[in-house]
Parts: sequence; C-alpha cells; structure tokens
Amino acid sequence: MANTAECIAFVNHKGGTGKTTSCISVAGFLAKDGHKTLVVDFDPQANATSGLGIDTATLRYSMYDVILDQCEGYEGVPITRAILETNITNLHLAPSEFDLSVAEVLLHRVRERTGVLTLILEEIRDLYDYILVDLPTNSGLLTLNGLCASDQVVVPVDPSIYALEALENLKHTFRDIKRIAHPIKKITVVLNRYHVEHDIFAKMFHRRHPSHEVESRLRELFPSVFTVPEAIEIYDAQKKGTPISHFAPRSRAGKAYEVIAKSIMEKSNAKK
Repeated sequence: MANTAECIAFVNHKGGTGKTTSCISVAGFLAKDGHKTLVVDFDPQANATSGLGIDTATLRYSMYDVILDQCEGYEGVPITRAILETNITNLHLAPSEFDLSVAEVLLHRVRERTGVLTLILEEIRDLYDYILVDLPTNSGLLTLNGLCASDQVVVPVDPSIYALEALENLKHTFRDIKRIAHPIKKITVVLNRYHVEHDIFAKMFHRRHPSHEVESRLRELFPSVFTVPEAIEIYDAQKKGTPISHFAPRSRAGKAYEVIAKSIMEKSNAKK
C-alpha cells in the first residue's frame, strides 16, 4: 500500500508563541530519525523559510505560485516545482514569501476555497512520511486551508494569560472545521518558554511562576501538553538558520522538542 504522509498543522492566532520554531524543530527531529519530511511554509512572513536557511530573495517559486496554479486565469506552478532541498538530510521545504498574502485574497474566488491546500498536497502525500504546515497568525483562508488539510494540529502557546484567550478563539475555529466534515484527530499543545523552577525560596514560599499556572490550566483543557524551556540555543539556532535538532540537540530545549517529535511518531505508528 502506498505511503500517505501524516499532515500536521502548527497554528495559533496569537503571535510570538514560538509557532514556527516548534514547526521546524519538530521537523528536524523527524528528519533526523530517518523520516522523509516536508515543511510547507504557508505564512506570508516566511519565517519557516528563513529558519531553514533559505533566503526568500533567491526563490524562483514559492507557495504563492502554487496557489496561483489553483486560481482560474492565473499562471502558477505545481508544488513539486516549488519544493526545495535543505541542508538537512530528509528535510524539504515548500517556501513562502510576502506575496502569499495576495494569494489569500485570490482564494476567495475559488469555489472550494477551504480545500485548495488539501488538493495541492494530495499530489505529494505519497512522497513523504510527514508534512508539517506552518500557518499564519490569523483566522483567514490560509489558516482554514491548513487546518482542513491536516490530520492533527500542534498549538504552540506562550506562558501568559493571553495564551488561554487565544486558545478559546482556536477552539471556535476547530468547531467550524468540524462542521465542514473534517474533524481534527489530535490536538497537541506546546507551552514554550516554560520556566523551570530553580529558586529554592520560591519553592519554600509556594510562589509559582505564571508558566506553571498556564500549564495547569492547559492540562485541564487538553490531554496532550508538552513544555519547552526557554533557552538561548533556540535564539542562536534561529540566527544560524538551522533547527535546534541539528544545532543543539542535547540542550534542554532540544531534548524537549525531540520528545514531542517522538510522540508524533508513536501516534503515527499506532495508526498503521
């Protein structure tokens, strides 16, 4: 039987949650484990593209051109022509650029406007083990397309009370997706910049860091919650354009993302 890639969307309507970092970090560990992995940068900010060491100024084609290919009256290219190899074995990228925001406007003219990415990915799902889609921080058509195309969702959050408010908005989006006959099978929450308590006085006086309170609330809402500690290695990896899986895999943050990747692999293997 032909291989069919597990498609995973990384999404949060709130910015600054470590969404793109989580996407490329997990992708790096999946590739490192020998799985053919594709990152689809579906965010006009193109952070996943630069995060994997690709300069948008050098692009010939991007997901902008791939979307154009689905719009009547426009000339684009199939996704196979936009995909690039990265410096990491088993890890490919379908890059983005700022013009993708224009393509989102054009999607409103397409009849099956929330199913365009699903149709695009069908062409290549038998070529990969995993397809990870980095979505924009809004609830527009690009985000809806990514959710409709995905088997499961990873929601990175930051340790603030606003993160919980953003999750409430996402839950409404998930319900909307379910209404169009595409239930999301699994939701994984990743709490980034988690504070690891070392202060003995804080423990003595039972003073909890806000990230611990957010974690407790998340575990009440979702069955699958992971934490990733704040680490300078993440910042350094971003500057180098390399996922932490290949920059500092044994760092605390690296180990945390590896655990998340293994959880995704275990879930996928259980389905087979």
